Amino acid sequence: MRVSDVTITLDRPLERALVARLSLARGAAVSDERLARDLWGDVDLARPRERLRVLASRLRANLGDAASALSRTPAGYVLDASPSDVVAAEAALSDGSREAISQALALWRGDSLADLRAVPFGFAEGERLDGLRVDLRVAYLSGLLDGGAGIELRAELEELVGSHPLHERLSCMLALCLYRGGRQADALAALSQLRMRLSDELGVDPAPETVSMELQILRQEAPGSAPKRRLPAAGTTFLGRDADRAAVAERLSVTRLVTLTGVAGSGKTRLALEVARVVDRPVVWLDLTAVRAEDEILPALIAEAGDDYLAELEGALLVVDNAEHVLPAASSVVSELLSHTGKLSVLATSQRPLLVEGEEVRHVGALPPSAASLLFCDRSGAEPSADVDAICAAVDHLPLGVELAAGLTRTLSVPQLARRLDDRLRLLVGGLRGSRQRHSSLRAALDWSHELLDEVQQAVLRRTGVFLGGWTLEAAEEVLAFDGLDVADIAATLTELADRNLISVSEGPRFRMLETVRHYALDKLRDTAEGDVVRARHLSWCSGFVAGRNLREDAAAVMGELYLEWPNLLSAMESAAGTERAGDGLRLAVDMQDAWMVRGLVVQAARVYEDLIDAEVPDDVRALALCNYGFFCTQIGRLTLATSLLDRAAPLVTDDLVTIRVFYYRAITEIQRGYPAQAISWAERGHVAAERIEHLTYVSALGCVLAIAQMYAGDLDASLRNHLAANAIDRSLGDEHGLARGLVNESMTLLSGGDTEGALARADEAEALSERLGDAIGATHVGMIRARAALLAGRLDEAVDRLRTVLDDAEAGADTGLLRVDLAYALVRRGDLAEAAAELALAASVSDEQDLTWLAVQPVTAVLAAEEGDLARAGEIAAAARAEFAARGFGWPFTVDRLDAAGGR
Repeated sequence: MRVSDVTITLDRPLERALVARLSLARGAAVSDERLARDLWGDVDLARPRERLRVLASRLRANLGDAASALSRTPAGYVLDASPSDVVAAEAALSDGSREAISQALALWRGDSLADLRAVPFGFAEGERLDGLRVDLRVAYLSGLLDGGAGIELRAELEELVGSHPLHERLSCMLALCLYRGGRQADALAALSQLRMRLSDELGVDPAPETVSMELQILRQEAPGSAPKRRLPAAGTTFLGRDADRAAVAERLSVTRLVTLTGVAGSGKTRLALEVARVVDRPVVWLDLTAVRAEDEILPALIAEAGDDYLAELEGALLVVDNAEHVLPAASSVVSELLSHTGKLSVLATSQRPLLVEGEEVRHVGALPPSAASLLFCDRSGAEPSADVDAICAAVDHLPLGVELAAGLTRTLSVPQLARRLDDRLRLLVGGLRGSRQRHSSLRAALDWSHELLDEVQQAVLRRTGVFLGGWTLEAAEEVLAFDGLDVADIAATLTELADRNLISVSEGPRFRMLETVRHYALDKLRDTAEGDVVRARHLSWCSGFVAGRNLREDAAAVMGELYLEWPNLLSAMESAAGTERAGDGLRLAVDMQDAWMVRGLVVQAARVYEDLIDAEVPDDVRALALCNYGFFCTQIGRLTLATSLLDRAAPLVTDDLVTIRVFYYRAITEIQRGYPAQAISWAERGHVAAERIEHLTYVSALGCVLAIAQMYAGDLDASLRNHLAANAIDRSLGDEHGLARGLVNESMTLLSGGDTEGALARADEAEALSERLGDAIGATHVGMIRARAALLAGRLDEAVDRLRTVLDDAEAGADTGLLRVDLAYALVRRGDLAEAAAELALAASVSDEQDLTWLAVQPVTAVLAAEEGDLARAGEIAAAARAEFAARGFGWPFTVDRLDAAGGR
């Protein structure tokens, strides 16, 4: 592979396969499950995620300075790379010019992905790319035939037909070539052989185009002459929908009416135009844009097809473009035309189906991300990049939005445009300079759709803009039905909006809206006085949704329900900040505490609390909110703020459970501050209080945090006893989240005592629970345990790979200090001293306080100094660390034992 004109050689086949697979995704994330299946097949792999992490780490190491190109997102692995040869070949095929196709064909140097055919995805992808090569050769030879070439192409066409005997177009091209060379009998023989192969091997008849050519050759007509077409000019190259064009053209050969439906800006008209260009029959184009009355349709048709329009249309393709605003009349006219002709086919474009008998409806949605990026780059001249991908995603990969965004690069750079994505509709109002498109701006396209709605439909559309990530019918009925909208109106109106492709329906059923349409809906909502009411009702629905679910009963099932609505919940809280709804938003945040902890989204939770914490609420709610906010600040390393928040909460507490929670969070804060003795004191007080009121969940939680503090104090026996007791309680309660975290902490204690086998067994069980619950922090801790086990066993490369992978997977903003300390120690032992120093600097920068991470940094800093030959400095650091450890009662073996490698006694 090449990065910035530097060639990087990858010797291992799996690393090359990983690069190829991710490159072919063109910047899109590939999930672990899909990636593992593509690399290793449908075999029962032991921990495929771990195998992927190790493979990714090895690849990063080989990429050197380009290692950052490989990253991990919640959706899977992403490689900031593009298969440039493939992109060029696809662009050449869409461009159609002989020069571009010739250059593309020169890119092949043998069979595609020849060295990766043994990898599961490699065979199928190699075959697809070889198919692209064939398509390019066909397009090139077709261009020569269109230019009048004949028998001189015989050898090449015969070779291709021999390799692809069921490829009808190739056989037809060979027949035409032979016919033009005066070999009529050979031409007919070629088509006869094709007919027999299709029948024997596939059990099908030749396509109508093949039959037509056979008849023309029999009649000694000149096949291949262009049928009469009256089409509007395209003005630009057609990109991204080659498969759709072929599929629609094929369906028009077997059915008489195909309707392309889709949201405004999805490219229905352009697709219809391209289909009209490739069908082998006369075409009449009927644009209904200017038609405003039902009785204007037939005159418009006569203007295009002539007075004897039925005779003109017989055997032709009639394209009826933009029918949605006169749908009943357009449907009636199409039905009449089909009934009075025998061979007419109709291709219609409309936001809704025509509902004519025999109609085949094909939805035209967004472009695939890679095709949208290709379109943007073609129109703007930009190179593929993450910013280009973000811009295309912001306009939902809709062709019109992509084209309009590309046009903005005349005045804005791609990075500047990417930074302005939140204002997408206001940016995309100018349209395409010189464009003859019906909708020259995205807003105009949506305005067109909006004007066709009645008042009830408009109200439902704009109010649904408050939903983020989709919604159910029940949610819509509760949130939208007020001030002129009845509950009974909602279901029917949503169905109508779905018919018009302004919203979509998925399993559940669940309604969704493209982000571009949602922004438009919110703009319309801001033009009314309804906005605050709708958002208040949305927040109320979210609060009721969360309050009715108990994570202690079936955490995985409940988290699945909450995960589905997570975008709505987060949006409701974020939009409440600074408004009269802030108090209700803070109450919802308090109710979300367990859900945030289960998913491990500590950074997100802290951000939400920061915006809402000063809202007006009763003291009992404020006490809980301050406690919870303090806990999340602890988890992200803001320890001074965490202590301050817990101090503010204490005087407001009047409830035993909140008092226990304060003790619990105090203990956690002291652990993170690096004072295990103080943490033990707080944990013991909380544990006694929880036992007094017989609250088993808190008995377990306080027992667990007590055990963690004892581990850091070096009392491993007491730590293990408390972990076992706490985990036994969680098992008895069926508390999966508590047990998952408890098993992780128990394994850390076992590992600290050198019991690697026991630690990994607990980690395996914890991992299964964490994956079931979607617990990101649990998965991070499991990865850390396995890395530490490898480090203790001296498997330094494995330890480094695992730690780097865990760091990549961690939530942005999370406290990763201890992970970086472990990575630095592994790098020191491996001899990578410069890298180790860099990791130590990063770890030390996580907090400006002398906290737990700072304590862990000191021994590794001493070891690094010793390895660099500065024994005096190493001894000083180690001696100071021992004194500090003793003063704090800090005795965690995993850190203390590292001092022995640095000296200083």
